[in-house]
Amino acid sequence: MDYELRIVVEKVAVGSQEVVKRDTIKRYGIQRPTSIVDFGLRHVEQISLLATIQSALLVEQAALLASGGKVCPACGQPLRKSGSQASDFHAVLSDHTLRLQRYCCSNPACHWQSASTIQAICGTNIHPDLAKLHCEQGALYSYREAEHNLDTLNCQSRSVNNHAHVKRMTDHVGTVLAAQQARPPAAEACAPPAHALIIQVDGGHIPHQEKDKRSFEALAAVVYRPEQLQTVDQHHRAIREKTCVMSAKDDQLHSIKTALLHAAIKQGLCRDTRVTALADGAANCWAVLLALQPYCAALECILDWFHIGKKFQTVKNALGEAFATALESAKWKLGYPLKAGQFGVGHVLYGTEFSHEFSHPSEDRPTWDFGRKAI
Repeated sequence: MDYELRIVVEKVAVGSQEVVKRDTIKRYGIQRPTSIVDFGLRHVEQISLLATIQSALLVEQAALLASGGKVCPACGQPLRKSGSQASDFHAVLSDHTLRLQRYCCSNPACHWQSASTIQAICGTNIHPDLAKLHCEQGALYSYREAEHNLDTLNCQSRSVNNHAHVKRMTDHVGTVLAAQQARPPAAEACAPPAHALIIQVDGGHIPHQEKDKRSFEALAAVVYRPEQLQTVDQHHRAIREKTCVMSAKDDQLHSIKTALLHAAIKQGLCRDTRVTALADGAANCWAVLLALQPYCAALECILDWFHIGKKFQTVKNALGEAFATALESAKWKLGYPLKAGQFGVGHVLYGTEFSHEFSHPSEDRPTWDFGRKAI
């Protein structure tokens, strides 16, 4: 005996359980699978089934939008029907066109009309879950790659998923998030006042997709409390809790300075906090770190060990092999690792601290102090 599987949608009166409407939306023959491909539904069949069920639900929801009221909200006169209008709606995996009833006021002197599109009623015709997917893809991939990924997920090309729309959505959400980050963190979101904080700032160049345009620079910073460092093994440590910020805006470092200050406040920055700052020696990195100077007790800037090593290599290349042994010896003595945790926050670094002192906080260029200091 042959069988088939039917997917049925019923509209039922909740009180009486009377079936008001019944539609068979899909039929599937039941056959013995001959390969792994025959098990269940294929990707495109799953999308099609979901879209059909979504359409059945949307038709009923669209009908309810017309039952909002019988009188004009402006003058109180009765409303009358004024035709219907097609309205597009974009779900996560499918697109739909709904017919929405339009109403207008029966009073000739009143020109009130009801909203007759999803866009007019909700402010957008894109489901938030789809907007979230656009932003995630736009943040992780190029916009054209994001379009390709979304088309692959949907088994078809959709106009709502084109790269230009993904860019607009990502930019819009990014603008909203940037405005939120510009506000100081709420008191309940901040850690207790910190005796010490560690801040690392670094930058990098991101290539532009267009060949004739130069790459642009992004600055990133991480803020954490020394006690959040934990030892993983003899050679590795991990940060249990931290706050990260980043900006690629060309606004004279205003955005990254503001974001870093708020991140430090969130980690417990106060007037009594001693801040240890690590950077690679670039002027823009130090400029960002110096923005914290008025808000803490002390700001100690340290050139990270990787770039110290690069300076040794530059000198070695300039002087030649005759001084190679002496320079290697100096580098070893300078960077000999001290015992981890022996000197408070210093267990994040090896051996030597390169600090700079400023005769005035507004000075741009540091005077480097190459004195060795246990940290």
